[in-house]
Amino acid sequence: MRELEQDLAALQAGQGALWPADEMTPERVVERLEGWCTPRKAAWLARLVAETGARKIGEIGVYGGRSLVPMALAARGVEGAELWAVEPWSNAAATACETSAENDSWWQNVDMAKIKAGFLEAVRGCGLSAMVRVVELTADQARAAFMLDQSQGFDVLHIDGAHAEARALADVRGWLPLVRPGGVIVLDDIGWESVFKARDFLRARCEVIEEVREEGEALVTYGAYRVAGGV
Repeated sequence: MRELEQDLAALQAGQGALWPADEMTPERVVERLEGWCTPRKAAWLARLVAETGARKIGEIGVYGGRSLVPMALAARGVEGAELWAVEPWSNAAATACETSAENDSWWQNVDMAKIKAGFLEAVRGCGLSAMVRVVELTADQARAAFMLDQSQGFDVLHIDGAHAEARALADVRGWLPLVRPGGVIVLDDIGWESVFKARDFLRARCEVIEEVREEGEALVTYGAYRVAGGV
């Protein structure tokens, strides 16, 4: 792990990608990463970043990077673009808010060190090290740090943290003020009952850009919301 992090730091000068170019499309890159972001959502996120010309992009709940890496690939041509990856890679943090016995048991036992290593390798392999800022903190810890920063708010912020009802609502409440007026919040799994309150909070305060429900066996849903001024 230490060697991977040293390699990642060494690439901050912006050396080229190591992965084949044809594997660095949003749809293809997710095949190499851990997580649940579908190829369709990866392309949707990349398109959102490209269409908004986002320079400051954040993600709460990175896990293996299946959604962050496609956003970073879409922002490569934007001068000064930076991706803030907020993820503690901690089993304790992942189960701090109870969901279900089965879900909590899975999160208690997943190999977070392996997941983190895969993410760092992907950032390195795609030549994105100069853009990606890893914030290895919980959502609350990271939010407190960002609240002290007086620089411009996020242009695009993807919230995909723990899905316990109280946690999901706390994330959208806490992070909404850190998105600039006119910026966009993306909320994952808006079709889950435990995320309804968080989704409705955004619906009441933001312009609904799009809400997506993918067809298939699994329930895959997500939405984009434009932040108004004076939030």
